[in-house]
Amino acid sequence: MRNTRILWSALWLALLVLALGGCDVSGLSGQSPQPTAPAATQAPTQPATQAPTVAPTAPGVASDNCQPSQLTFTIHSSGGAAGHIGQMGQFTNSSGATCTLYGFPGAVMLDAQHLPMTTHALWQTSAYMYSNQMKTLVTLAPGGSAYFAVTWSDVTTGSATTCPASRYLSVTPPNDFSVLTVADQINACDSNLVISPVEPTKFMGG
Repeated sequence: MRNTRILWSALWLALLVLALGGCDVSGLSGQSPQPTAPAATQAPTQPATQAPTVAPTAPGVASDNCQPSQLTFTIHSSGGAAGHIGQMGQFTNSSGATCTLYGFPGAVMLDAQHLPMTTHALWQTSAYMYSNQMKTLVTLAPGGSAYFAVTWSDVTTGSATTCPASRYLSVTPPNDFSVLTVADQINACDSNLVISPVEPTKFMGG
């Protein structure tokens, strides 16, 4: 009987060892389980932004400074009295867009070879042919015109008996650097050309 009890005890011990051998005992070995990496998160998507739309400029609406390529230039017949001669210059908008002129044109006399002659362009708001002509913004619709005066003295000075005469006049629109040239005979004895600001109305026939 005693031997049978010992045999059963040995059998149960063997079964216990086998049962423990099939168990996960990693937590008992002092090693911590490896942490699980967190799932990757996707960066928030920025909402798409639409580039601002620039509306095209409609023909005939622009109000930029008139460029020489938009203008034609005409000189009208001169009048004179008491040693002064005057002409009326006319800028006409020959383009399809509205533009503006403001201030004084420039002017240079040219000889028969289109070479510059001595010219003193004097910007004045009052002179022969006009008075108190202040600078004003002139808006030129297509086909519209602006006007200005060019005056000079034909009285000789010193021992001179004649005055040098130009064959052409080169004119620069206000606030520009390009020129428009027309045939024009000016005999400014002192080389002075007195010029008015542009205005929207004629001040002499032509």
